[in-house]
Amino acid sequence: MALLARDDRQMVLLYHPDIELGKQCFATAQAADIKVLSINLKKDNISDTEWVEVSKLLNKSLAEMINQEHPVFKEIYGDSQPNLDQHDAIKILNKHPETLVYPVAIRGNQALQATKTADITKLFSSDSKGFEKKAIKSNDNR
Repeated sequence: MALLARDDRQMVLLYHPDIELGKQCFATAQAADIKVLSINLKKDNISDTEWVEVSKLLNKSLAEMINQEHPVFKEIYGDSQPNLDQHDAIKILNKHPETLVYPVAIRGNQALQATKTADITKLFSSDSKGFEKKAIKSNDNR
């Protein structure tokens, strides 16, 4: 059984409010005509198991979910590009959730990383069956 509530009638949004894209996604989700469970990672933690569940929904490793260019990450690891295993990545996301590369939106069994604010609107429609569980690419910078 899933630890994160995955209901087709509700969207779960994982975001950090100190990151501009996170604030924008939160505002967009709140303005939508759907039920939203927002998880402010600055105030609320999710469990290690839930991080693993999110990465599986996204079909990404936990290390891929971390912004290795973030100043906090650079402060810890310097300019090296460490080979993070799942355990290391979970520790970073739990201690420094601001390093989450993009906000994550989940609705039912569909999940995406929002590289721009409009990405989360793809989960607003109750009929989003053709949507793939992968990060949406855009030309926008973080």
